[in-house]
Amino acid sequence: MAWVLSEKPTYSIELQEKLFKGNVLFSHKNIKSISQLQFRDTPDLVIIDAINNDFELIKVTKNALTFRFLLQQTTPPDFIAIINSEYNHKKQLFDIGITDYISCPFISKEINYRIMHILHSNEKIKNTHQSNESLSAQTYKNNNLDSMDSQLILIEKCIKHLNSTISEDVRLETLCRLLGTNRNKLNQVFKDHLGMTVFEWLRKQRMYKAAELLETSSLNIVQIAEKVGYMDSNNFSTAFKRIYHNCPSQFRKQFKSSIQN
Repeated sequence: MAWVLSEKPTYSIELQEKLFKGNVLFSHKNIKSISQLQFRDTPDLVIIDAINNDFELIKVTKNALTFRFLLQQTTPPDFIAIINSEYNHKKQLFDIGITDYISCPFISKEINYRIMHILHSNEKIKNTHQSNESLSAQTYKNNNLDSMDSQLILIEKCIKHLNSTISEDVRLETLCRLLGTNRNKLNQVFKDHLGMTVFEWLRKQRMYKAAELLETSSLNIVQIAEKVGYMDSNNFSTAFKRIYHNCPSQFRKQFKSSIQN
């Protein structure tokens, strides 16, 4: 069985139609509801929609699921991504442990080769492992799953709010009151699962959004700065350069040059 994490249920249907080797069931799971996933059946493969979801959601989803598999003393399955020809963040995907990708629109030959190759490799590994759980280990596991669920829900709520207010001035105290938590807990949960504090995540997210606007819009630098929460374009340029090693105007110029070539 393979989980297909996406808000588009058609992906699992299309993959089922394209795969003509093996006996694999593609099960659609809503990527925005990972904390509600049931683990009665462990998938052999997890396929994440990278086209319609931002990188940070993909990262937190992958980390959270990996942790839950480990708590069950189950070897985590491989994670692969669905991308298209315009997707420019393959390196980021590989950096967080995504092992492969499949291209959309789906091609039967590619689907059969990539997916069956991974599943056959996993089957060999699985046959070498056996696990025995004691009652105390099971209790420990269940308690940690409950804790993980609450942390994931907190992260999901926080990310949803920050993405919807990305152009606004954000105060940590106000954010914590809205989420019903405290600053230490919120920052610790982000560090545990995303490897950074809330505001480090927000700064990166703002720069990703700015880069997208530089590539796809005709807005000037000041307008883009305001769109991502910077009232001072000089501060915006400094923050952008830390991430992309170019000022916004140079970044846009290089992007236009690359598509012309």
